[in-house]
Amino acid sequence: MSVFDIIGSRRRDILNAREIVYNKFFRPFEGKTTAGRVGVELEFPLVKIGGGDIDPTYAAGIMDRFTEKDWRVVLRGVGGEPLFIENGAGDCLSFDNSYNNFEFSLNHSDSLAALEARFRGYLGPVQDYFRSGGMELRGRGTNPNMPGLSVFHAPFATYNMVQEYLSTGGENPDFPAFLSSVQTHLDVNLRELPAAYTLFARLDFLRALLFANSPDWEGRGWRLFRDHLWESSAFGRCPGITGKVDGEFNDVDDLVDFFLQKGLFNRIRGGKYEIFEPVNIREYFENPAYDARPEDIDCYLSFRSVELTCRGTLEVRGDCAQPFDRAFGPPAFNLGILCAMDEAAKIAAGFFDRNQITASNTELRNIVCESRDLELIAPISELERFKRDMVGLAYAALAKRGLGEERLLKVGN
Repeated sequence: MSVFDIIGSRRRDILNAREIVYNKFFRPFEGKTTAGRVGVELEFPLVKIGGGDIDPTYAAGIMDRFTEKDWRVVLRGVGGEPLFIENGAGDCLSFDNSYNNFEFSLNHSDSLAALEARFRGYLGPVQDYFRSGGMELRGRGTNPNMPGLSVFHAPFATYNMVQEYLSTGGENPDFPAFLSSVQTHLDVNLRELPAAYTLFARLDFLRALLFANSPDWEGRGWRLFRDHLWESSAFGRCPGITGKVDGEFNDVDDLVDFFLQKGLFNRIRGGKYEIFEPVNIREYFENPAYDARPEDIDCYLSFRSVELTCRGTLEVRGDCAQPFDRAFGPPAFNLGILCAMDEAAKIAAGFFDRNQITASNTELRNIVCESRDLELIAPISELERFKRDMVGLAYAALAKRGLGEERLLKVGN
C-alpha cells in the first residue's frame, strides 16, 4: 500500500508548488553574474589491477590517510565511517555510491586552471595510496573490469535509499556503482538562464561526439553506455529526472513550468527515507492526498544531462569521465561555450538550419550514444566542421579570459 493513501484526517492545506520550486532552484540565480565562476566534480572508477574485485576495506582507508593531514571529515556513514572529507579550499574527496567509484569535488573558482592545479595535487597521492593496495583509478566513464564485480555500496543513507528504489524495477539496479562522469557547475544569471539551458541541451549530442568514453559491457558496441543505464533503470519511471532535455525555453516561467513536470520518488519522515511511486512535483505538492511538506523538495534528485541546482548553478552532468591527460576537457569546453554563448547559439542555429535537422535533442544524442550512422544527423563533413567551429569558439573564449584555461580544452573523439 502506498504511503500516500488518502486519509482525510491527514489532509493539509494545498501548497504552492511553483513558489516552492522557484525558491529552491531559481532564487539562488538572482544576483549571479556570468563572470566565469566554475566548479567541477570528477568521478573515476577504482579498479583492481589485473582484474577482479577491489578491496573495499583498504579503499575506505584513504579517508584516514588524508585526515591525518589537513582534511577533515564532513560526513560519516551509517556506521560512523568517514565518507566525505574536505580541505581548507572547500574541495571534497568521497566515494560516489560505491567503493568502486571515487570522486573529486572541486569548489567554485574564478579560474578553471586553478581547479585543475588543485586536482593534480590530489590525484598523485590518491593514486599512490590505491596502487599500494593493488588498485588504481582509471580515466573512463564505465568500469573497465565489468561485468561480474561486487557492488560494495558506500554506507550512506541517501545511497541506501537510491539502491532500495532502483531495486523496485528496471534494468541493472546496481549500475551507479560502475559509472563515472565529470560534472561542470556554471554560474549563470537569472536573465540568461533560459538561453543557456536551451543551448546546453541542444549541444548534448555534440558533447557526446567530443567526450563519449563509456563503452558498454554487454557487447552492444555503443560509444556512450551511461545514458542507457540511467534511462532503462527505475529512475526512468520518475518523470524528467533522467535523459536529455528537449524543447526551447524563452523565459524563466518556461523553465519553472518545465521543472514542475519533473518527479519525486522519496522523502524523509521521522529522520528516515521513504520511497514511493514517482509523481510529478506539481501533483505532489498541490494534491493534499500526498501530505507534502515544503521541505520535501530538499529530497529531489535528478540525473538529467543538463540540470539546475539549488546552489544556483547550471550543471552539465552528461559528460563521461575522461583519461587523466584530458580530464578537464568537458569543463573547459562547457565554460568556453558559456563565455561565448551568443556566438555559440548562432553557430548551432546555422548548423541545424543548413542541414535541415528536425530531430529532437534526445534523438540526436541517442544516435551518437548507440554508435549508429552519424550521417543520420548530418554529412560527416558537416559534423566535423561543426565540431571544429564549436571547439575553436570555446578555445578562443577561454584564451580571452587570460587564465591559461584554453590548454585544458582537449577532446578525444
